[in-house]
Amino acid sequence: MIVILDANEYINYISNKILLLDRILSDDKILIYINETITKEVINNLSQSLIKDFYDFLLRNNISVYYEKIPFHLLQKYKKLGLKKGDIAIAAFCENINADYLITENRHFLKSKKFDKFKVLSLKEFLGKLK
Repeated sequence: MIVILDANEYINYISNKILLLDRILSDDKILIYINETITKEVINNLSQSLIKDFYDFLLRNNISVYYEKIPFHLLQKYKKLGLKKGDIAIAAFCENINADYLITENRHFLKSKKFDKFKVLSLKEFLGKLK
């Protein structure tokens, strides 16, 4: 199963020590990917002292970093759906790598849960599915 964690999940885990992610991180069947858009958002919202913790977290948990450009047609697809700039790139990234889930607390994503290629859930909703 391929999962994308939105920036807010990393920020909550690293800044607030909210340990709900531990269940996902310990599941061998879940592959987690991150891209440049999400990485930049995390770094822009963490204090300087926590940025190293973020990179250590990625390495320690074998989170795969995706460096390839997102195809333009996917960016256009999500722009036409009315998503805002950063959300367009994240949704296109999810589709491009065939993600099963986007885990986020972003109310804009959670309101527009109906995407054809992946599901959008809050962390608590996703953890409920793992039971």
